[in-house]
Amino acid sequence: MEHTEIKQLITSYHEGTLDDSQKEQVEEHIRTCPECRQEFEEMKKFEEVMEKMAFKKPPKETWEGYWSGVYNRLERGIGWIFMSIGAMILLFFGGYKMVEGIVQDPEIPLLLRVGILAVLAGIVVLLVSFGRERIFVDKRERYKEVQK
Repeated sequence: MEHTEIKQLITSYHEGTLDDSQKEQVEEHIRTCPECRQEFEEMKKFEEVMEKMAFKKPPKETWEGYWSGVYNRLERGIGWIFMSIGAMILLFFGGYKMVEGIVQDPEIPLLLRVGILAVLAGIVVLLVSFGRERIFVDKRERYKEVQK
């Protein structure tokens, strides 16, 4: 093997990815080549230093702060979900009772009943349309990560 090929194999030698014949060729070459021997030794020292290194463990307070932040966000999210569901149930039930009262009241003229129901149907259609449009726009917002 040529000198440049051996230099490329030195890293693989330390990683343990060479087969036996390649290992022997690298070892034989570094016995005779001072430049490659120096690079081999530097890589060996580098590997020893890297093995001794470890990530610093964050203090307990950091983890407690992290998890309390996660729990707070979860609690708030769940709270908003329950509140929204409750509000929707109340609004739909109230709307149903109002429509039921209008339809069943014989004193309200038919034309007035139809007009009130048409207005209510229009409001419902507009609210649904607005909600769908907001969801569509939010999903395709390209700059939502940009802060002002």
